[in-house]
Amino acid sequence: MTVVQTEKKDNQEHHPLEGRTLYIPRMSTGGAEAVAAAYRSLGVDARVSPRSDEETLTLAARFTTGEECLPQRVTLGNFLKVILRDDFVPSRNAFFLPTSSGPCRFGQYAPLLRKILRELNYEDAVVFSPTSSDGYEGIAANVRHFMRTGWRAIVVSDILRKLLMMVRPYEGDEGSADRVHTQALEEVCAVLADGSLDSRTQLKRLVGNLESARDRFKHIHLNAPMGHRPLIGAVGEIYLRFNSFSNQHIVRRIEALGGEVWIADIAEWVWYTNYEEKRKLRERGKRFGIASAGMKLRHWFQHQDEKALLAPFQEIFRNREEARVETLLEYSQPYLPAHMALGEMTLNTGKSVAFYHAGCDGVVDISPFTCMNGIVTEVIYPHVSRDHDDMPMRIFYFDGVPFDLDGDLEIFMEQVKAYRKRRMKHAHQP
Repeated sequence: MTVVQTEKKDNQEHHPLEGRTLYIPRMSTGGAEAVAAAYRSLGVDARVSPRSDEETLTLAARFTTGEECLPQRVTLGNFLKVILRDDFVPSRNAFFLPTSSGPCRFGQYAPLLRKILRELNYEDAVVFSPTSSDGYEGIAANVRHFMRTGWRAIVVSDILRKLLMMVRPYEGDEGSADRVHTQALEEVCAVLADGSLDSRTQLKRLVGNLESARDRFKHIHLNAPMGHRPLIGAVGEIYLRFNSFSNQHIVRRIEALGGEVWIADIAEWVWYTNYEEKRKLRERGKRFGIASAGMKLRHWFQHQDEKALLAPFQEIFRNREEARVETLLEYSQPYLPAHMALGEMTLNTGKSVAFYHAGCDGVVDISPFTCMNGIVTEVIYPHVSRDHDDMPMRIFYFDGVPFDLDGDLEIFMEQVKAYRKRRMKHAHQP
């Protein structure tokens, strides 16, 4: 098992989540709710951490030095809302903080939380930390069931988010798209949480829920044709680009300025960890062993599930297909080769090029202040822009201190509109 947990005071042998409430970080609310539902299908009392607000940062400041990145402080602050409750019982709670390799402080999130729990004499609380180094094999007691259900949770939450962001900028009745999204999310979570369903029945019901959601989105009254606005691709640090509190609601602000946002999804990271898992097995000379066979089988099932869940959206997502990770790494090769640069910096560079080929009018990178991935890509983006018709690209850093984001976005959107006008003019030239 790759589960890392705090030392227990007794010698009982049982899974570290048994009898505990597991709190999932609220990165993307939809994704977190779906993953929590997948854990509930195993009988784990899984819940999403409290919503972020100013108290989140105030609590985190009590236990940090100021050198931590914003996602770490927001994640910690929301967990502290639970830990500092009067009714908090350490032995009955656990906190989900997976880890990964690469040039990121993400690997320090779990050690910091453990340190704080020791300082508070709450060592009986578990910090549950499966790792990307083995494809998150230690993520649950029933790994096979959870890996299948958890993967479906990520895919359906990505699909619903994508639908929401395609429709919301054009809705005639403000809030209607959010309401449809909330209802659809509740429906798929109910299916994901039902541990009595076999795999085939679960998939069938999820597809049915997605078809219903698609039809409800289609019936939302629009005040303009979908696709009419400038399209902005969004990349960046995975937590920050989804956590609207941390990024000052940048997606909605772009929408308010007349744009539409296409955000890199969560499944992209899973496909990347799969790619890295395959590469590492190959490097260790285990290309044809039992581990490799198991990996290939799991990846095949993931592809089949993704294909089935996306089937109802072939028409709606036409020209909005997500590029394969292998394609992203190929796009990144001239700037940040995947065998030399790891993680989000490589993915974000490749995704930016993919957004260009998909017809986006600009790209924003949403990153924490002092983030290495952001610092590296900020140097790379001018070269990417130059090689791709001078497509506007802008990195936005966030550190928890509000700034005049609207002013910066207004300038960026003017550049986007000028680029879009020039691109469309060239497209109509004989």
